[in-house]
Amino acid sequence: MKHTNIGRLAIALLVAGVVLGTAVSRAADTAALQGTWSGARFSAGNGDDPSKGVKLELTFKDNHVTGRRLPEGDLGTGDVALSNDGKNIDAVGTSKKSKGKSYQGIIKVEGDTLLWCVATGENQQRPAEFSADPAKKSYLIIVKRQKP
Repeated sequence: MKHTNIGRLAIALLVAGVVLGTAVSRAADTAALQGTWSGARFSAGNGDDPSKGVKLELTFKDNHVTGRRLPEGDLGTGDVALSNDGKNIDAVGTSKKSKGKSYQGIIKVEGDTLLWCVATGENQQRPAEFSADPAKKSYLIIVKRQKP
């Protein structure tokens, strides 16, 4: 009986550790996004030529993002959620033309550079690589963290 209870306790602690570790990891990934980022959105390719991108600025605060096209202005806002491993991001528009629309993407932060590849069309699958593809209606966003 003692061994069974110890086994159950060990499993419960293991599960709790995994859940807590996932929550801490997701919180750390979300924290890494916080702030303002400037760069460009690309509709084709890997973003190798910055002159072919649309200039934009993203501001992440908690689980929300605000986008601005530079210099024109507001693109809108959205709610974002990261996957447990911090590699996938889902966004739901909360204003403007994107209100109520869902966007699946992949995301990576490398130092002060954020890469976000997002599917924009209805029923589009999450991108598998950091490359924009007009046929798949995906954009690649490459932005740099701005100093406060």
